[in-house]
Amino acid sequence: MNHLERFKAVCRFEQPDYVPIFGFSGAPGMSQGAMRKTWQRLVDTGMPDWMDGCFSLSTGGVSDKWQQYWGTTGALYLDFFPAEAGGPGIKCESRIEGDREILEYETGALTSQVIDNDVTYSMPEFVRYHVTDRASWEFYRDRTVCGPPWSAERIEEACKRFDGRDKPLCIGVGSTWGRLRGLMGPYLASTILHDDPSLAHEIIDYYQQVNERYLYPVIERLRPEILGAGEDCCFNHGMLLSPAHFNQFCAPYYRSVGAVARDCGVDMVSIDTDGNAMELVPLVEECGVNTIYPFEVKAGNDLFALRRRHPKFILMGWLEKETVNEGNEAQIDPEIMSKVPPLLAKGGYFPNGDHGIQPLVTFPNLCRFMTLLHEVTGNPEGEFPRMGL
Repeated sequence: MNHLERFKAVCRFEQPDYVPIFGFSGAPGMSQGAMRKTWQRLVDTGMPDWMDGCFSLSTGGVSDKWQQYWGTTGALYLDFFPAEAGGPGIKCESRIEGDREILEYETGALTSQVIDNDVTYSMPEFVRYHVTDRASWEFYRDRTVCGPPWSAERIEEACKRFDGRDKPLCIGVGSTWGRLRGLMGPYLASTILHDDPSLAHEIIDYYQQVNERYLYPVIERLRPEILGAGEDCCFNHGMLLSPAHFNQFCAPYYRSVGAVARDCGVDMVSIDTDGNAMELVPLVEECGVNTIYPFEVKAGNDLFALRRRHPKFILMGWLEKETVNEGNEAQIDPEIMSKVPPLLAKGGYFPNGDHGIQPLVTFPNLCRFMTLLHEVTGNPEGEFPRMGL
């Protein structure tokens, strides 16, 4: 079987020749590389320095060398948007103040972050956001509006290189409340649902119309295996918006995505959210979404309970990323052995770390983790040195 066939087999609760260690760039677990300081830490503790896999936020985390070395896999991503030039964009000025980089936008948004945040990454301080009311939304919308759709001929030419693919293809379909949060911040994105619901609906509906006009024709042409959304709508105790508000504001968007997924034979409709997603699963499943990731351990997710309640929901992640950090090596075996074999026995599970590798990782610990994970998944791939178990 190739990567695509294995992916489809797991999604369909069938038995592949081995279960792949698969992850998305937004929360790659062990599958797609590490940010610069983490990559350097792996090199400093024994990983060969020729081994690629150092990435930044702007370049993403897909590395063929990393995947070959560690025996992992991931998706292909649509690398074009089928529209002519549209709005002028949002102007931004950057300056350094002490040990911080300040980003100031013409919308009035202001962000303070560590210098070299693109390769270091700590959570920026969002002092002000792009959208605060209807006028600021219209200002933002008009400067980021898409141009006319590409011609059918140009779309066809751009799509050809994905024909005959041997990995699953992922096409991003945006988000709903997560879009509001990104534009307004979590506080206003929450209160606007009560104070100005018509504006919240307008913003979400606008991006649904963008999907329908620009992306749905590409989805119909390429028949991707994955449609991916990013919400980050949960925190460590549950959802950041109520189930009632999700059904009112977000569900219509996902029903539209779910419908095109069914029509085009898409295997996985996924949502990226951190935090505790237990309450979110039944809401999105009703809309046609069949995957959430990465199911962080410390947030209280329970994939055994989800498998009992949602027998056809595809599960991902849920292996504590901190087990590969220095001093935690004794946690690796019980973490994997208590979770992976019983979940694999039920099918529809992609085992992986529950987010990204952290700067406290050590190469021997990652080798031990991957050795055991490859053993329990029957995965023969990878060039990394196997550790005695």
